[in-house]
Formats: sequence, C-alpha cells, structure tokens
Amino acid sequence: MYVFASPHDAAALGVYLQRLLGMDKTAAVRFVGIGPVAAAYAAPPLHGTSARATVLTVRTAGLGEGAQPFDRTVSAGQLLESITDGDGDGDVNGNRAAGFTLPAQLTGGPSWAGLLPPRTGWRPLGEIPLRQLAEAVAQGNADFRFGALGRDRVALDNLAEEIWTRELPHGVRWRAAHAASAMGFLGPQPESATDCARVAAHSRWLRLDTPYGTVLERISAEL
Repeated sequence: MYVFASPHDAAALGVYLQRLLGMDKTAAVRFVGIGPVAAAYAAPPLHGTSARATVLTVRTAGLGEGAQPFDRTVSAGQLLESITDGDGDGDVNGNRAAGFTLPAQLTGGPSWAGLLPPRTGWRPLGEIPLRQLAEAVAQGNADFRFGALGRDRVALDNLAEEIWTRELPHGVRWRAAHAASAMGFLGPQPESATDCARVAAHSRWLRLDTPYGTVLERISAEL
C-alpha cells in the first residue's frame, strides 16, 4: 500500500476521480508516482465533435516518504475504491495515514495514455484570472443553449465547434476553460475568486495551471 502525505491529498484525489466518473463511468487514469508526488492524468469526454481527446486533466497528490515510483494506466473507479482514509501503517502515536493500493494495469487502455506531455521545459505565457475563465465558460454555455434552438444536428455540431475553439488570452481555448470548470479546477466560488491560472506552452501543448489542478490541451501547430 502507498501512503498519502496528508488526508487532504487523499480527499482531493478522491473528488477528482468522482468528478471524472460522473462524466464517464468507464474512465481510465494514467497514474504516475515519482518521488513525493503522484499525478493522475485523465481525458474527460469534453472534446466536442473531435473523436480524439485533445484535452487532458491532471490532479496531483503528495505521497509519504520513501514511496516507490510507479506508472500505470488503471480504471478510475478501481483507483477511487482503493483509496482509504486511514488504513495505512500506524505512526508512533497510533495514527493511521490515508493510503491507496495500485489497481491492475488496464489492457488495451486509451490511446491518449500512451504519450503524455513533458513534465519540464514549459515556457510561461502569462496569467488569466479564475473569475475571467468562469465568466467565459458561463457565456459559452449560454450561447450554446440560445443558439441551439431550431438547429439540426449538423448545425448544432458546427455551433459547438465554434464555441469549443474560441480563444481566450494567451491562446487558451474555451475547451480548456470548460474542462477546468467541469473538473472543479476553478475552485468553489470562481465568480468571486482573486486567484489566477498560469498559462505555459511546450511544443504542441498548452498548459493551464490553477490552484486546484491542471488542464493540458494538445494544439495542432507549434506556438
């Protein structure tokens, strides 16, 4: 069994997995642990009309001292079930740490899990207030609801793609902001938040880091 650095880490990862499973009950997670940090990568079904996942979400969690490295693509549901709130080894005071066991490797896992973005070498582009991201998501959702009236399927797909690809500051597209909102990365009250998300670029990827998680978007050309 692996041990989390704190109960907060266990709870945050659990909420992330619950949100993911709320959108896709068969979701997979590539779960990578290096040193004191584990990162859970996932591809929520939020890529519009494109058949290929273009947005990944990442939630990190601290690990206890001495954790062995791991890298495994697993069922999000099984990983959630494996998280415990106090079944780890007890300390000298009898307290037990939250922990988890690694589920079995998925056979024939999703194609996106085969090639993750790099962990280093990102170029900072700037910041976007969380409030501005939340406002953009709300506006896009409202525009779709209003514009969908009376449209056929093809027209609906075209409208959706127009909204998905809207550009926000620093080249961030609406789909990335929507993923951040859907996964809870904009926080509990983003409309009144004072924090900002950081934007960075690396080759064919754009990265949106908020205090609550990360969204990675695959883009079609070099920045």
